[in-house]
Amino acid sequence: MDGNSRQPRLRDGVTPGSTIILPRTSRIRTLTSPSGDRPRSWRLVWVILFVVLPLLLFVYQVNEIVQAIGVNDARPAHAQPVAFTPYTMLIVGVDEREADVQAGVRSDTLMLLRVNPPQGSVALLSIPRDTRVEIRGRGTSKINSAYAYGYQRAQDLFEGDVTQQESGMALAAETVDAFAQLSVNGVAIDYITQVNFAGFANVIDALGGITIDVPKRIVDETYPTDDFGTMRIEFEPGVQRFDGERALIYARTRHADNDFGRNLRQLQVVYAILSELQTRGVVGWGQLFLDAPQIFGGTVKTTIPLADPSVFATLLWSALRLDLNAVVAYQISPQTIPNYQASGSDLIWDSAGVQQVVSAWIDNSGGVVPLQPSVSDDMFNQVRVAVSQVPHQVINYVRTVAGLSTSEPVARVQVFNAARVAGIASRVSEQLTNDGFTVDAPADFVGDPQVETVIYDVTGHPEQAAKIAQRVAGRVVVGLPPISIRSSADIIVVVGTDTANP
Repeated sequence: MDGNSRQPRLRDGVTPGSTIILPRTSRIRTLTSPSGDRPRSWRLVWVILFVVLPLLLFVYQVNEIVQAIGVNDARPAHAQPVAFTPYTMLIVGVDEREADVQAGVRSDTLMLLRVNPPQGSVALLSIPRDTRVEIRGRGTSKINSAYAYGYQRAQDLFEGDVTQQESGMALAAETVDAFAQLSVNGVAIDYITQVNFAGFANVIDALGGITIDVPKRIVDETYPTDDFGTMRIEFEPGVQRFDGERALIYARTRHADNDFGRNLRQLQVVYAILSELQTRGVVGWGQLFLDAPQIFGGTVKTTIPLADPSVFATLLWSALRLDLNAVVAYQISPQTIPNYQASGSDLIWDSAGVQQVVSAWIDNSGGVVPLQPSVSDDMFNQVRVAVSQVPHQVINYVRTVAGLSTSEPVARVQVFNAARVAGIASRVSEQLTNDGFTVDAPADFVGDPQVETVIYDVTGHPEQAAKIAQRVAGRVVVGLPPISIRSSADIIVVVGTDTANP
């Protein structure tokens, strides 16, 4: 073939009409990164699925919760606390009944809550509803009428578009602030939360009930009913599991003793609720978060700006740092302020005595000196512990759904002597140690001697609690022990005379 008949060559030596076979890797390289890793488009998909989408769902759910329970703070001046510093909240328990407008705005409970997130401490202060105070616009009256008066005079007391609930909450906070002279101590009521007794039972039922140790027999022959009648109720002493309705009756009954006894029972119920919240696993917390708008909507109203990321982070940190053994409770009562007067049903408290109780309440909650926001090692430890528990809880949840057996981490055990028998707690501790349990130093039970031996499974170790019950012959109770017991153990054994004298 001469030079004129040669086929013209194209680029890379390819001639027209020839077949080109491309390597199999050519197309793959066009869709992947230069390093040969997965396509960048797939990385974007994973980021969207596991980061962006969960974040959007989280923000959406928080917004749903805010819509269900969030209200505005009608007070003209209310400073917002700095993130991760102590804050104060007023809890207003109201009795709303649709059948009677006047009865529907009664305030039956006033309780101040002081939280110190860095220290994980919580302090409660209850104020009797019959306390005589000065109420703006009304004059001298009982402190529980501040909410009712604010509810009825919303447009007269506060400017702007204020709802009746917002006005009642704001005037209640204003009145409590003045009575306790919080500003003298450098404290302000940062948030207000209203709890409707009519829906209170639903919240406790959503938690699966609460555990209460009833200290003595209670009989109320004239407990008020929703139809404005009365009925007879009874509570026997001892550790019991209450559903929402039963817990509500326990927290509200007062004819068997007085308002001071009722305030103590309300503090006990709050403590039991905190206990239930703390013992819930990751799955339980997630379910509660998803159901929150339905559970709390119509029952709880709060001025806490949950949509604020710093506030939400502070509340989350408070939950992680919470130590129920560090919860302290105070009460305005004749026991704490002996110098008081009774005028009819009104209670007139000595101002100096009130200040002493308020100062003690503030001091035990960690003081009021603002702490600089910082990420401490302790915070990292709290998060680390919480995160480390997630795989174990999730695995157990999956195994439970699949019908398989679950496992539990090693529990710390502490034994308390409630039998008044010398050496019994030490002997039981030694027996449990020989059985392979991790046992803390024994201690004495503060209070009256107990007949029955009770094993309190505080942090969810049912298998080990059951083994201890077989060894010690006691009854297992899931939840916290009596408030007089100070222990950080996972399982607490309170030895009664039935074990000491078999």
